[in-house]
Amino acid sequence: MAHLSGRDQFFDVARSEGARYLFANPGTTELPIFDELADETGIELILALQEATAVAAADGYAQATRRPALVNLHIAPGVANGLGNIFNAMWNRSPVVVTAGQQNTNQLIQEPMLAADLVRMTEQFCKWSYEVERPEDIGIAMRRAFKVAASSPHGPVFLSIPWNYLDEQTDTDVPPPSSIDHGTVAVDGIEQAARRLLDAKQPLIVAGDEVARAGAVNDLVALAEAVGARVVGEVLHSRMVFPMDHPLWSGMLPPVNAGIRSVLEQADVALVVGAVMFPPFFYNPVGAVPPNVDIIQIDPDPYQIAKTYPVALGLRGDAGATVRALLAEVRAQLSDDRRAALAERVKGYGEARAGAVAGMKAAVEAQMQMDPVSSFAACAAIADAFDTPTSVVDESVTATAAVRAALRQRDPDSYFFFKGGGLGWGIPASAGVQLAQPDRKVVAIVGDGATCYVPQSLWTLAHHDLPVTVVVLNNGGYYILKSQLLGMNQKAVKFDKWPGMDIADPSVDFMSLASAFGVPSERVEKGSEITSAVRKAMGSGGPFLLEVPIDGTIKPMG
Repeated sequence: MAHLSGRDQFFDVARSEGARYLFANPGTTELPIFDELADETGIELILALQEATAVAAADGYAQATRRPALVNLHIAPGVANGLGNIFNAMWNRSPVVVTAGQQNTNQLIQEPMLAADLVRMTEQFCKWSYEVERPEDIGIAMRRAFKVAASSPHGPVFLSIPWNYLDEQTDTDVPPPSSIDHGTVAVDGIEQAARRLLDAKQPLIVAGDEVARAGAVNDLVALAEAVGARVVGEVLHSRMVFPMDHPLWSGMLPPVNAGIRSVLEQADVALVVGAVMFPPFFYNPVGAVPPNVDIIQIDPDPYQIAKTYPVALGLRGDAGATVRALLAEVRAQLSDDRRAALAERVKGYGEARAGAVAGMKAAVEAQMQMDPVSSFAACAAIADAFDTPTSVVDESVTATAAVRAALRQRDPDSYFFFKGGGLGWGIPASAGVQLAQPDRKVVAIVGDGATCYVPQSLWTLAHHDLPVTVVVLNNGGYYILKSQLLGMNQKAVKFDKWPGMDIADPSVDFMSLASAFGVPSERVEKGSEITSAVRKAMGSGGPFLLEVPIDGTIKPMG
């Protein structure tokens, strides 16, 4: 038995699990952890000025590395501050290990200041939520937290550690890390799935985030080409699930049932791989799945299979391993004649996509002359600046369709989004992505409203000298809400008043805001100047903020 304190167990497990960073904002109940950081722990502190920033930075790091990231929050108020981005991590299926200090167990009966039931606060958003009951259990609990977060389907976990346990000495051994292979294959049904796809006249593949997490994007490309299927991304996919310039790529499914249904109606068989199957945004009594399409669903989480809509065939297994097995079976069943016919179908899809791309370029050229420029043209100009491998962190909210249409990303780890929809994620997430990808350029494209949730995250970029380019698309308010009110066509439209939806009187001075946190900035007024400004910012060697005013003309969603 080793003679270890609680803090020893905490850092021993973190190091052995490969944690390089601790994303945190300090507090009294976590002081033993921060005291230990004064020594050589082998773990670097990434300091956030507010807990939501710490969680989002860890989320970005976990997504970019596909490994658990470690966060420490400050008891109940700090956990409350971080909950919005813990929610986002849940939707992103990000393996984030969230820890927090709890008050001294010797005084919990007295209901001390700052204390609360931290497990109850977090359990609905976490795969596992637990408060350590004995100081000698810290090592076991930490090990389990990393294991659960990294087990498919990935997700955040939470661990509450009482303050006094961190300094108590124990005679205990820290359990060693385990090597676990999560690449299970859904063997049963592979032959039937291959046959259905090859027999389909209009097959469609819906690619979900599990494809990227499993490192299976290239395998899915090969499968789509083999069966001659168009590919769409799941609703608000948070990763790059298919090369964005591939001839078979048809963009993201819209976040409304009618739009999803119109896409699925064009198919007779749809293969849904590692995706949450069509969660609604607005209520619609008409479902997203039409009766004419047979669905084959692959997911590592049995809960997701046929959760809302029935499937013709469900395959429980790792997205990567199962796609590779399905590809092998498809190739085994393909005759030479069928292979040639499917190649012609792929060629036809490619020609249609080329025409659509040409149309988009013409639209961009026209909209580039607008004052202010459209979000579509602004995003195209931003993408034109990417001369070197670049990762994009997208919290552009209503402009996300424009961002996705403009990008030409091919690397699975080059696009990151927040499927949960809780604002205040993008800039801090870009810090985590930049830490995970120090040799790549990182650009965060964020809305003006989202930026105002976490402006202090700019300080983290400056403090740690992270060369992220932040592009703030400024339409002067909460455009997405105006768009929804326009669709409702009630009093706001009648009186042309949009209560609470304009960020004005005063407007936010984003250049002064950036300067306050030590980040240089520039405002780009003309669409023709955006590309050069982004290149300049990306080459500055440090964090840089660009404000780009965009057209705020209200249009209905859909």
